[in-house]
Amino acid sequence: MIWNKKLKLIISDVDETIADLYMPATPEMIEELNKVLADGKVLFLISGQSVKSIQWRITDHIRNDLRKRIIIGHCSGAEVWGFNDNGDLRDAPFYSHYENILSEIQKNKWRKIIQEIIQEFKLKIYPTMPILEFKKKSNQDLLSIMLEDRGPQITFEVVNGYDLSPGQAKTLENEGLITGDCYDLRIPILERAKKILIDNGLPITPRLAGVFAIDFAIKGVSKTTAVKYIIEHEKILNSLGLHRADMKNSQNLEVWGDKFSVIKGGTDRHISEALSKEVRSITFREENSEEFLEGYNIVVWPGVKHLQEGLLEFLQSR
Repeated sequence: MIWNKKLKLIISDVDETIADLYMPATPEMIEELNKVLADGKVLFLISGQSVKSIQWRITDHIRNDLRKRIIIGHCSGAEVWGFNDNGDLRDAPFYSHYENILSEIQKNKWRKIIQEIIQEFKLKIYPTMPILEFKKKSNQDLLSIMLEDRGPQITFEVVNGYDLSPGQAKTLENEGLITGDCYDLRIPILERAKKILIDNGLPITPRLAGVFAIDFAIKGVSKTTAVKYIIEHEKILNSLGLHRADMKNSQNLEVWGDKFSVIKGGTDRHISEALSKEVRSITFREENSEEFLEGYNIVVWPGVKHLQEGLLEFLQSR
């Protein structure tokens, strides 16, 4: 796969694309990202994670003078932040659907409902941590999850309960939890949460995300939202050294991700949906191309390594 020399704007997922889950990017990855930014490219990091998570894992390690060429769309596009010339996060986001859409009463009600769901499903809550550490601490208990309140998004990481054996599913059924033919604890949680949120008139949508997550996100907000907002705003693009005319040439843009399947809840496909079908989107996961958006230029990285190691392999091969 040949490096695109005309590239100006890279729109990239974070988890398992640039860094492992709840882990910082490796020094080798940071070195390559510094080179990409120093070469004049702009990096748009878009993720279900919080802006603080993306900072300590990635941008805090980037050279101060290069951070102004980075923007962050966190919580799946609920807000987009940028950096000033000193490399510090700006005082306010470019936009915030969280503040514009939800009242304080709704924010509090949302969190009360999350606690109701936790109690109803007898979930055991842990803070976020690297996956292997969590599995050890939770003893792989099926009802143990990691929970993170990211402000504009609340996430359940159902690490132990998303890919159940028939025997494990039967165990949960004995607890009164029906997982159905999919053998995935997230499905009954999602369906129950959806009903409660609708009944309470909250503009929050629970949806499958990543490999084993449920994201409780603001209705109508996705990675498409953030990408469209940025590429259509001349003032923001100018602050990054870009122009709207640049966005009309598909060779000036590229998408990096790891989950584009329309069948398995791939949220990175929403980045591609915001752009021309000709824009190259690279998945660094071994995905089935038959599950991609029809007509879009989504390609599977053909290297030896995959996920964040695959992206590093790609960058080092330039």
